[in-house]
Amino acid sequence: MKEKKIQSQTLQHQVYQYLHEKIINGHILPGQRLVEEKIAQETGISRSPIREAIRRLAAEGLVSVNPRGGVRVYRATLDDFKYLYECRLSLEPTAAYFAAIRITDMQRMQLDQLMQALNTAVEQKDLDQLKTLSSRFHGAILEASANPYLAKMMKQVNALVSFYRNAVLNIPRRLEDGADEHEAIWRAIRSHDETTAEKLMREHIQADYQFYITAYSGTT
Repeated sequence: MKEKKIQSQTLQHQVYQYLHEKIINGHILPGQRLVEEKIAQETGISRSPIREAIRRLAAEGLVSVNPRGGVRVYRATLDDFKYLYECRLSLEPTAAYFAAIRITDMQRMQLDQLMQALNTAVEQKDLDQLKTLSSRFHGAILEASANPYLAKMMKQVNALVSFYRNAVLNIPRRLEDGADEHEAIWRAIRSHDETTAEKLMREHIQADYQFYITAYSGTT
């Protein structure tokens, strides 16, 4: 019985990862319906683990479940993005500040490697890879801050933050500008310049917001 339960949890995680990646990267569009039968055909996984995965996605805010039946991918609004932007602006510069103070040698080496991969993805214009690595970059800075309460607060909104961050990366010119900003933030953290790291992260998030508002509100 215990082995069967572990297997079920593993399958649930697999289908969760499958759907999470497709939603975050925009391969399943906002407002699109998730159909259990179709997901089962695509993944070869039975419906029970799929339902559990969908519940997990709903808890993260990535899908909405209609009480009368039907599951749809979360459809973003400008107001939602504004509220998440305010959360990021409060939390992520603080994470960068403390990461510059507390980062370990191992974390520094891992972020060096991550930056190399990010730069390669930018050069190759590999958008899917860049979206994944960008999320990892911000996550690594949060981890380096070594503040469990800060990490807990960010975890509550992380899925939706990734959703919006990836939407911003779809905007022309943001790809290259964002890469330059990541590099500057990393240089500040690497050199233990906490004040500059905090300032640059704040400016990076503000730039994300302005690009998004300009692109998606119809302004110029």
